[in-house]
Amino acid sequence: MSSSRKTWISIVVALLIVFALAGLAIIGGGVYYVYRHVNAHFVSTESAAEEFAHEEARFAGQQALIEIREGDHPIVQKPTTSAPHAELQRLCGLAYDPRNHKLVRFNIPMWLLRLAPSRRMSFLRDAGDLDFDADRIHLTVDDLDRRGPGLILDHEDPRGTRVLLWTE
Repeated sequence: MSSSRKTWISIVVALLIVFALAGLAIIGGGVYYVYRHVNAHFVSTESAAEEFAHEEARFAGQQALIEIREGDHPIVQKPTTSAPHAELQRLCGLAYDPRNHKLVRFNIPMWLLRLAPSRRMSFLRDAGDLDFDADRIHLTVDDLDRRGPGLILDHEDPRGTRVLLWTE
């Protein structure tokens, strides 16, 4: 085997090792990121209600950007562009499933949402067992930016699953 062929084989093997290590680093970073930004634990219904009440108190008198009425289409209050707002830092949420007594708290940095190609809030489609069709909500990151910090969604479905979303 020639010397140049051995060199190319070594280069290809080295590149494969580098790509494998980079892939592991990306997977590990993703797991760590989710671990740091999503907190799920099991609580009583009363404890969950207290956490929701605490967060809701911050938005007293504020109308949610999305209103969901049972058996009806979601209503999205399109924000106006009249007043400039501070740049949003994160999308926060609190969700409670009373059947499993599971409370999930999360915060997603806005820079990450802005990287999404469509800039649509497609993660609402995966909101668990909520009783609504998220595809009917045409909400984008730009809509959130125009709205500024505040209440996005406060909803409880007929089974008692509760979701509260807001931006900071």
